[in-house]
Amino acid sequence: MTVELNLNIDETIVEKTKHFAAQRKTSVSKLVEELLTKQIVENSAKIGKKGFVEKYAGTLSGKLSDKAVKKIKEEHLAKKYGY
Repeated sequence: MTVELNLNIDETIVEKTKHFAAQRKTSVSKLVEELLTKQIVENSAKIGKKGFVEKYAGTLSGKLSDKAVKKIKEEHLAKKYGY
């Protein structure tokens, strides 16, 4: 199902977009739809791959002692480098 959507775009961009669409034998609507689809797919892929900070933000409740931090670091390095 398609839905009508009104956009406010600078007139010079509109003219260039119409020319671009004509060269590719497609419509401006189809170009916009393809661009938005591509952006949504790419953004969804990025959202699925959270970075370390995003993954663990807000999960710690309280302060870790220096000893606890050292232990966690040593365990991580041992796991990472196999020692």
